[in-house]
Formats: sequence, structure tokens, C-alpha cells
Amino acid sequence: MVPVKLLILGAANTGKTALCVRFMTKRFIGEYDHKKEMTYRCSRLVDQEAVDLEILDTARKESCASSLEASIRWADGFLLLYSITHRHSFLEVQRLKRLIDQTKQSLVVPTVLVANKADLEIGREVTTEEGQRLANDLRCGFKELSVADAVLSVEAAVFQLTRRVLDHQRSLPDRRSYMLTMRHALTKKLTRSKTMQW
Repeated sequence: MVPVKLLILGAANTGKTALCVRFMTKRFIGEYDHKKEMTYRCSRLVDQEAVDLEILDTARKESCASSLEASIRWADGFLLLYSITHRHSFLEVQRLKRLIDQTKQSLVVPTVLVANKADLEIGREVTTEEGQRLANDLRCGFKELSVADAVLSVEAAVFQLTRRVLDHQRSLPDRRSYMLTMRHALTKKLTRSKTMQW
């Protein structure tokens, strides 16, 4: 069982909790207590690999920078949500991605940008093309969906991120062998420099 920790971030009323509940239970519930932070746990098969998922819904935590940074350090991957009916939530994504990159201090941070409320086409303020462009700029995956309408789209977004996390974990060198290789290289360099001095 491979552990994978995901963090869901976005402006208020973008559907973060609804997405978590939809993924976990396949049900859509419109009203939530937005004051509570929740961690959801489940096991899923992703490409024939058993994954132990932990999904953290930060609720109102975004207002507390140190607490948010601790959650970012905890997570392996990030779902960044915005609502297609609320341009401010779309603009907020860039700030959140910058904070993730600064906190993680890594060139590769598994992230998927999720445009929610695609069922509310009449109130649309952000086009699909704008979302795709932003995802390309931020080096993220992209999914436009409606948490209210389609459980399969929600699962696809979470699994897309999970795959990115698993691929990233596989690409990292084994820490022990990496440290031994570095130690050997440093020893060799020190020995060579001492020889040259004498």
C-alpha cells in the first residue's frame, strides 16, 4: 500500500469540501461547515497499484499563513480549485501555486488545476481556454468539471493527481543510495585535492 497525501486548496466557495465528499462517498451535498478542517482517508486502486490516500481539506486555513505552510509541507500533491463562475477564485490560483513552490522548494510539485461548476455555463466568467493556459503556465494538469454533476470526473481529477505523485515518487532517487553516492563523490574529491596539494 503506497501512502499518498493530497491537499485541496482554493478560494472560498469553490467546492473543495464538496469535491472531497463526492470522491469519498459518491454523493453530492451542497451545504457544509466551512470552519472545520477535515482529513479524509481511503484506499483505492490506481493503475493496479494499491494506494492509501489521505486528502486534507483546509477549510478556512488559507487565512493563517504558518498553518497553511505546514499543510503544504505535509502534502505530496495539490488540487488547486477555482470556480468558472468566480474570476477572483481563478486569479487566486497563481498566489497559491507560488506559495506551494516556495514552501516545497522544488522544481517539480505534482499539481492539478480543477475548474469547478462547469454546469453553471450561464454564469461563466472564466473560459476553458484560460484555465488550460494557466495550467500550462503553472506546469499543472487540468480538469474542468462539475462536482455536482459527475462523480467520474471528480475521480478522474483525483486519480490524475495521484498518478503524478506516484510518478514523482518513482523518479526520486532512493535516499540511502543517493547519500552513499554523494559521500563517495565527496571523499574522492577531497582525496584528489589533498594529493594535488602535496
